[in-house]
Amino acid sequence: MLNAVIKQKGHFLGRVPAHVKFEVVEIFKDGSYQSWIAPDGESKKKGATRISVRIIEYVIEENGTEKTYRLITDLMDISNFPALLLASEYHQRWEAENTLDELKVHLNGRKIPIRSKNPREVVQDIYGWLLGHYCLRCLMFQSAALKNISPLRLSFTGSLRVLRRAIPEFQRQINNQLDINIY
Repeated sequence: MLNAVIKQKGHFLGRVPAHVKFEVVEIFKDGSYQSWIAPDGESKKKGATRISVRIIEYVIEENGTEKTYRLITDLMDISNFPALLLASEYHQRWEAENTLDELKVHLNGRKIPIRSKNPREVVQDIYGWLLGHYCLRCLMFQSAALKNISPLRLSFTGSLRVLRRAIPEFQRQINNQLDINIY
């Protein structure tokens, strides 16, 4: 996969599992190091073609426990791409991925992603999803502020379940108010 990215003149930055071992060729000033990978199974033999890569290892504390991350990239210039910058950008990317997951998988909850057939209604569906996501995130923020905790400690899916369970009660209250106002 990395070989295909390089052939397309692209760059890569991705996470590598802990069980994958790398030979340290050169250690850079920012703590990352140069290594290599074989482009395919045949190239693992001695003297075969190698792809030069940079490995960035760092530790993040999550919920009181330290978690080690290891990234692989072809961006070797540490002055333009320091390890700290690449690590923070990698995690920013996952913030966007998490939001897309919340929208596509949890909020939508259907196998058919968009029910509409014409472009105008597709845009309307997307705006509806975004509005629903924004409303739920606002409620999560307000709830966290009431309890004086970080909103990041609240579960999106848990909050969505609470809201879905509360909707019938909200509907009953609105119907009761409408009945009162009609007479």
